[in-house]
Amino acid sequence: MKRAYGVSVLLMFVTCSILAAEETAQEVLEKVRKKYDSITDAQLKFSQKTTFEMTKVEQIVMGTLFLKKTNMYRVETDAQTIVTDGKTVWSYSVANKQVLIDNFKVNENGISPERILTGAPTEFTSTLIGKDKLINTDVLVLKLAPSNDVSMVKTMKLWVDNSTWLIKKAEIVDVNGKQTDYLVTEVKINTGLQDSRFIYQVPEGAEVVDLR
Repeated sequence: MKRAYGVSVLLMFVTCSILAAEETAQEVLEKVRKKYDSITDAQLKFSQKTTFEMTKVEQIVMGTLFLKKTNMYRVETDAQTIVTDGKTVWSYSVANKQVLIDNFKVNENGISPERILTGAPTEFTSTLIGKDKLINTDVLVLKLAPSNDVSMVKTMKLWVDNSTWLIKKAEIVDVNGKQTDYLVTEVKINTGLQDSRFIYQVPEGAEVVDLR
């Protein structure tokens, strides 16, 4: 899964003293988790921007995430498609015309779109640092730091819509200085996604590498 997800701001105002009278970071995250608990399935359109610290090179991809509890998701971008039904995971590379197949394993330390955009991680300490406006939506900004020293994440920021308690944006900086920004541009929840969406059909002519 780490291999598959090798694929993967600004504007913060208002003082913490003002926010303290409204919501604490823990209260915001609890509302995010409560919202996530109410979601059976979801479809999100998002952009992902990756910036490499040493080279300053930026990579931007647009994608769609389909999610259904439990442990079923599908991430589609122009470069790759990653699908799991909770038992098997398929990763298709458009450039290589190759599908990797493996057993699905829950990676508690992994950082991926479906994990960040649909449920706030629990193994971080959090601070409420400001308010912002994102795509004409009022949001609260949280800064998270890993609670252990084995995490590959150095810092994380989350932008939370305080009218829906959905995560609208995430910024992750890893220990190597690579920064990944996810921005949700559209979300639909509880639309009744079928299980068949989480079974990958290998394209004709694609090379299959079975790692199971």
